[in-house]
Amino acid sequence: MRKHLLPALLAALTISAAHGLPATAADAPAPADSGYDVINTIQGDMRESPAPKKKPVEEPPKKTKYDQLPLNQLLDKANTDDLTAQFELASRYNYGRGIPRDTAQALRWLRKAAKAGQPDAQKLLAIKLYNGYDTPPNYKEALKWAEKLAENGDVAAAIMIGNMYATGEAGKRNLPRAYTWYAIGASGEKIPEDNPAITEEQLQQNSQVLKAEEERDKMAGLISAREEAKAQKDASAWWLKHIDNITKVKEAKAKKKAEEEAELLAAEEAAKKARRRQ
Repeated sequence: MRKHLLPALLAALTISAAHGLPATAADAPAPADSGYDVINTIQGDMRESPAPKKKPVEEPPKKTKYDQLPLNQLLDKANTDDLTAQFELASRYNYGRGIPRDTAQALRWLRKAAKAGQPDAQKLLAIKLYNGYDTPPNYKEALKWAEKLAENGDVAAAIMIGNMYATGEAGKRNLPRAYTWYAIGASGEKIPEDNPAITEEQLQQNSQVLKAEEERDKMAGLISAREEAKAQKDASAWWLKHIDNITKVKEAKAKKKAEEEAELLAAEEAAKKARRRQ
């Protein structure tokens, strides 16, 4: 239900950590203040009051299957286009894990992996460039990678994009466009939380969808009924265009998870047999 136009203070918009923008949930920094106080006057116009941009502390890096791999072997794999190795190498440079911190090298390997479609690299790159971690903020490039992530069903990325249009970080402030992206995020899948099999990642997804719903409803009070109707139409068109890809990504993730669980069980069985032979 649309909210009536009233004078209201819209709290400083935040980005969500993804996997929250998921690098993955473990890689993404904590939610960040957008740096603006956005005020809605009785006429419905928007004014921004500059505020210090608060940088959240970066969360610990995401572990990969190459987490303990020696650096020389990791470099060999990264140079043969192993995308997981490229992300792991970028992560080590980004956080200074086992090698001196080197932002230029981190960005180099993140971009290389991101261009090839590695989602963890895309997430960490979007967040790093949005917040300006050890590098000047680059909202244009952050927007590019967030859009790629959103096309794969990443709700946190859709919220980030909505925030950027709401604050003007994506170019000229565009509130109906911000509504569209919040609506896209609000259409993400929510898993019933009474499901005993629900995972931490799914709980985080539920939280992100709720956040998108809240921001969409706030934005509804700042645009006209005609603008809202058009924004809703644009959100629906976006979903129709990308739903097949989002479904494929979801199925691929489920398949990968099942394979990893099967590998873990096989390794445990092999370990048990080895112990029995001793």
